[in-house]
Amino acid sequence: MESLKQNKNSYHHICAVCSGTKASGKTWLTTTLCHDLGLRKKKVLFFDADGGVENVAKQLNIEHCTAYNRLLNGSQTLNNSLSRFDKGKFDVICSFPGEDRFNTAPMGRAQLLAGDLNYFAKMYDYVFIDCANDEGKSINPFLNICDSLFILVNADTASVIATYHKLEMLKKIALKAQFYIIINRAISQEEGVQTYKALLKASKEFIKTDLNLLGVIRQDSRIREAVVNQSLLLNRYPVCEGAEDVKKIVCQILEENKNGI
Repeated sequence: MESLKQNKNSYHHICAVCSGTKASGKTWLTTTLCHDLGLRKKKVLFFDADGGVENVAKQLNIEHCTAYNRLLNGSQTLNNSLSRFDKGKFDVICSFPGEDRFNTAPMGRAQLLAGDLNYFAKMYDYVFIDCANDEGKSINPFLNICDSLFILVNADTASVIATYHKLEMLKKIALKAQFYIIINRAISQEEGVQTYKALLKASKEFIKTDLNLLGVIRQDSRIREAVVNQSLLLNRYPVCEGAEDVKKIVCQILEENKNGI
């Protein structure tokens, strides 16, 4: 493997991807964002902090997984846990499917690993942390190092309510991060914007938190088909509606960073 060199020509950005409900499409979104940025010649790392059965290793049939207890006890480094996912043009550090070490990890161990990841991020333009939906306290140190939180919300009332409660928790933890909303599975762009406005109103009124809309992803059966076939959407259906919506979100991410946000 080519040795890593610190990327001195671009600003590294650490993003956590969260959601208020399970099966929201969070891991799919994270991989697709990484893929699009990789196609744009950005140096990107996917860090798996979601030890569920349907984690990134399961979704994309990634064989090079890491026993996270070794990362947490210091017997293995992040650099030695790294693998290149050539189909997606990005690097991956992921656990075995179903391995949920962060729920039971001592807080001190998680803090040390988060500190290592914060330093390791200097090698990249972007690091994406795929967070578990039911994260316990051991995931908190990873939220603390993030510049941005991308919160995925499905366009239905139950998801909006669950996301509001998630925001109440996140506001107390991710003190330096800006909050961005991505609406998923919307019938139309207009429905997505209306869902965002409803969440924004409640967030401003009750928890005094501003939210930025990063984009809307419309319902597209080809997204589900790509996941079922363990394929990347931009490889399998590069011009479908879902792919075009993600590309717009990536353009917005790049524009936000260019403006120093």
